[in-house]
Amino acid sequence: MLNQIIAAFKDTYGADPEFVVRSPGRVNLIGEHTDYNDGFVFPMGIVYDQWLAIRKNGTDRVNWYSKDVDSNDSFSISDFSEKKKSWIQFPQGVAWALKDYGYPLAGFDGYSMGTIPIGSGLSSSAALELVGCAAFSRAAGFAWDPVKMARISRIADNRWIGLNNGIMDQLISAIAEEGKAILIDCRDLHTQKFPLPDGTVIVVMNTNVKHSLIGSAYNDRHEECMRGAKAFGVDSLRDLSIERFERDADDLDPVIRKRVRHVLSENRRALEAAKAMDSDEPERLGQLMDESHESLRVDFEVSCPELDIMTEEARRQRGCYGARMTGGGFGGSAVALVKKEFAEEMMTKTAIGYERRTGKKATVFMTQACKGTSFELN
Repeated sequence: MLNQIIAAFKDTYGADPEFVVRSPGRVNLIGEHTDYNDGFVFPMGIVYDQWLAIRKNGTDRVNWYSKDVDSNDSFSISDFSEKKKSWIQFPQGVAWALKDYGYPLAGFDGYSMGTIPIGSGLSSSAALELVGCAAFSRAAGFAWDPVKMARISRIADNRWIGLNNGIMDQLISAIAEEGKAILIDCRDLHTQKFPLPDGTVIVVMNTNVKHSLIGSAYNDRHEECMRGAKAFGVDSLRDLSIERFERDADDLDPVIRKRVRHVLSENRRALEAAKAMDSDEPERLGQLMDESHESLRVDFEVSCPELDIMTEEARRQRGCYGARMTGGGFGGSAVALVKKEFAEEMMTKTAIGYERRTGKKATVFMTQACKGTSFELN
């Protein structure tokens, strides 16, 4: 990809790029819709990623061509009164957040291309934000700090894009580690790294039902969780014990009760998953993944028929320990823990079963845990 994007940049701008950066997409093994509740998540970087080549242009504008959507756009880094509505709103939001927090900015010409399917629930937008942060760090000359840049990207989502998400997607895209899934405490960003159980692989199953958290019920779920926390007089659901919830749950609105129950049980599952990985118990990890999907389907109501069918088909296959939706939901992808020797067979049969039941073709691939944001030409 490095040589390809260098050649493409030169064809577009007539000069070689000065820097090339990349950021991976992600899957979350367990711990969904818990990050904005100060809870626990368990993501890893995947083989699909976003690349960006840049060259400083000495102006106050960023000019950016995206091969992924075959679109050229630009924005000012000195005047943010024109808020973009297309894909470029994500790097524009990053620039706005960087400036708001006192970082220097410098204009550049950029060319991006990647392999993360847009709308697949694999964090294409977070990867786009992180390559944007990395590009500004090189163009303007400030030090690269992956955790700080993940925070900047979340601020851009929350305050520029208008999406009330947590920090999981941005942080794992920034700090992912090769060969490891990372348990993240979203309150203090403490991390613990775990290899997958011996002899297993992760299979990602894209339903090809496009999801968009902007305009979906995602923000509604955030609001419902905030209402649940307020009902118990706590700052976030992380501060609510399961014992207190069970004692007082009957006093809650039925919908809020279900949302809170998911978050509390999902936090517990994420911590149990860490124990299962630490003790090399793929059967237990798979069971927790199955339970997570059911909680997301029934209590949090963010699944969809295609995701449910995909997980059902995956679980039917030999060697599959467990499967669940991954990401914000309302479409996108599912993820499965699979015994390596059966992975190819499982992938083929799952895709066939899914297409037979839905009429839609799935995109199914195997992934290792991959590294986070990196500078490939510096």
